[in-house]
Amino acid sequence: MSRTHGNLDGASGLQYTLASSLWQTRIYGGQVPVESAAGLTSVEDAYDVQRRIEALAAMPRSGWKVGATSRDAQRSLGADGPVTAPMFAPYCFDTLATVAVFPNQSSSVECEFAFRFARDLSPRADAYSLCEVVDAVGSLLPAIEVVGGRFEDGLGRIGQVRLVADMSAHTAFVSGPEVIDWYEVDLESSRVDLLRNGRAVRAGNGSDVLGSPLRVLHWTANHLSRRGESIEAGQIVTTGTCTGILRVSHGDDLVADFGVLGRVEARIVEASVGSGL
Repeated sequence: MSRTHGNLDGASGLQYTLASSLWQTRIYGGQVPVESAAGLTSVEDAYDVQRRIEALAAMPRSGWKVGATSRDAQRSLGADGPVTAPMFAPYCFDTLATVAVFPNQSSSVECEFAFRFARDLSPRADAYSLCEVVDAVGSLLPAIEVVGGRFEDGLGRIGQVRLVADMSAHTAFVSGPEVIDWYEVDLESSRVDLLRNGRAVRAGNGSDVLGSPLRVLHWTANHLSRRGESIEAGQIVTTGTCTGILRVSHGDDLVADFGVLGRVEARIVEASVGSGL
C-alpha cells in the first residue's frame, strides 16, 4: 500500500510533539492543552501533524474521513471548508458494534453516506471529473461516524487548523450493509433519521452535504490528489454529516435509518482513561 507521509525528519519539533500528544490521548484518553497547538500557523502545518500521527500509529489505512461538509457542521466547528483525515482499520466496525469512547472528549455521532472504491484514484496533475470519480465507486455504505475532540476545549469552534491536526475529529466508523445498486437512488433527496435509545432525535438529507454526497466525493478525490494522496481500491470515503453533530454518552444505543439503503446500529460505552483502546 503506497502512502505519502512527506518529509517527517524535516518537520518541526512542535509538530512531532503535538502529534505524539494527540495520538496518546486518542488511544489512552485525557486531553491536550490548547496552547500545544499555538505554533501551528497554517492548515498545511496541521496536515503535517496528521502525517506524523499516521506514522506513529503504524496501522493500516482503511480509507478517508471527510468532515465539515455542511454549513451547520462548519458553523459548529468554526471551520471554513471541508477537511480530511485517514481512518485506521482497528477503528472501523460493522453495524451492531460497541464503540468505546473516553470521557471529556466531546464524543458525538454523525450519520453519513460513505462509499467503497473499486478502483484506485492516484495523484495526478489534471483534476478528476465527477464522472471519473463516480465510475471508480464500487458500493455505498450507510454509516455512523463517532467523532471527538482531544483538545481541552473540545469541538466547539475548534477552528480549521486544530480540527485538521486532531485527525479531523475522527474517532471511529461504523458501517451498514453495502449497497451495490446505489446509483438507482436519488441521494440528494434520501432521508436519514437518527434514533437514540429508540427516540428519533435528528433527521437530514443527502443534499445537506455540499448539495450531494457525490459532490463531496468529487471534492475529496481532487483535494487528496493535490496533496499527493491516493484513494485506493477497497478503501472507504465518508462524506460528512447529514444529521448534525449529536453529543452521546455511555449507554446510548444509536440507529441511523437510511430507508431503502439500510440501517446502521451502534452502542456507546465509556472507556477508562489509561486503559487504551
